[in-house]
Amino acid sequence: MRPLLLAAASLISAGCVHAEVSRPPPAGSAALACTASAPSSSSFGLAVLGSGGPVAYGRAASGYVVFIDGVARALVDVGPGAFVRLGEMGIDVHRVDTILLTHLHIDHTGGLPGFVKSRDLSYDEPLLFRIFGPSGRGDYPSTTAFVGRLFGVEGAFAYLPKFRNTLKLDAVDLPIAEHAPIREVLREPDLRVTSVAVEHDDAPAVAFRVEHAGHAVVVSGDLASKNDNIVHLAEGADLLVYDTSVLDPPRSPPKLYDLHTAPKRIGEVAAKARVKSLLLSHITEDVSNAEDAVLSSVRASYSGPARFATDCLRIDLAK
Repeated sequence: MRPLLLAAASLISAGCVHAEVSRPPPAGSAALACTASAPSSSSFGLAVLGSGGPVAYGRAASGYVVFIDGVARALVDVGPGAFVRLGEMGIDVHRVDTILLTHLHIDHTGGLPGFVKSRDLSYDEPLLFRIFGPSGRGDYPSTTAFVGRLFGVEGAFAYLPKFRNTLKLDAVDLPIAEHAPIREVLREPDLRVTSVAVEHDDAPAVAFRVEHAGHAVVVSGDLASKNDNIVHLAEGADLLVYDTSVLDPPRSPPKLYDLHTAPKRIGEVAAKARVKSLLLSHITEDVSNAEDAVLSSVRASYSGPARFATDCLRIDLAK
């Protein structure tokens, strides 16, 4: 079905390059305005929509797109700003029917309503959204309850499922118990998704592994990495995308180490999982201002390729 809303010619193909800036960006700013570029020819790829955390300092919040044979197929998190990056990068969301939410903090889910409405308005046909995320606990609803509170009959955006197209929103709650085994979330002929629970203080959270044609990318979400669940999920992955929000102790507030992983531990996990490469993302301003020290700490244990994410980065996972 042809899109109803046609983008400008420069925004038809997926990808991005960094736009030039006329003056130096402020300290800590990522200065990451994006424009579209030629589509990737990779059979399996990842685009970073948002490489930042919850504080606004020039990066979009967490969000990633998985591509198969050059076609966008899945979102992993969709934080504030990720919606804007989708448009800037010219990503066609026609077949993005799978949404993987690592947890329900605002910086990982705040862009979800905008994405759903954008896809709805871009095509004239019934649309399916499969939304996977953690079960509920304490102050946090389950993913099914979260989706219901957004789009259900009495939800904040109850109008949307009947606004233009018929929308089917299928939500699935994933196990959050520390000792729950790795779970297969989705299996299709060209796509497999698995998940495992990770610890993010009181917030129920999971990490995801996406596989295609013998290759795999793992997105950690936010986690303290006090156990080895992420090690088991990431075993042998081509790329591990890791929450990098704090500095090594004692350079960040103690409470944050119940929520996020110190760089030294990130390196230990990557080495133990024998991942082929490491992408440091969910970057805070403190981490951005100490990149050399963070990389040095990671590389104390991990000798593979490691780099920091930026908004609009495209990675070929099939190389």
